[in-house]
Amino acid sequence: MPTNNNPLVLDTHVLIWSMSASDELSRSTQELISMAQDMNLLFVNSISLWEIAMLMDKQRLNAQASVDDFLESIVKMDGVSIKDISHRIASESLSLSNNFHNDPAGRLIAATAKVHNATLATRDRAIIKCAKNSGIKILEV
Repeated sequence: MPTNNNPLVLDTHVLIWSMSASDELSRSTQELISMAQDMNLLFVNSISLWEIAMLMDKQRLNAQASVDDFLESIVKMDGVSIKDISHRIASESLSLSNNFHNDPAGRLIAATAKVHNATLATRDRAIIKCAKNSGIKILEV
């Protein structure tokens, strides 16, 4: 669970639910996300921008805006820091156990949380299952 100085990394689906005020997120999860954002401790890996672009392109996400405008709105959100795939995140994604996660985006998002000593907010069962053995703090949503 995030604390006053512990950043929160959002998995892509959590970011989407948060932006749409979805009832997929509990009130307490929404409050934690809002608190992290207010403290400038809300992180999103840049791979999530690509995942959202792909969802919009495949018409699996309707954002009522162009892909570029929607992604720009994420990048410009107050209190949100976009974390690019650094050499540390890339190498950390490889050091996760071999059975951690087959999805490269999921591995990069989890590695982002680990590198930044952050809590990862996700509902991804594969990540949740393997995170404890990889030293990644999880907020199950």
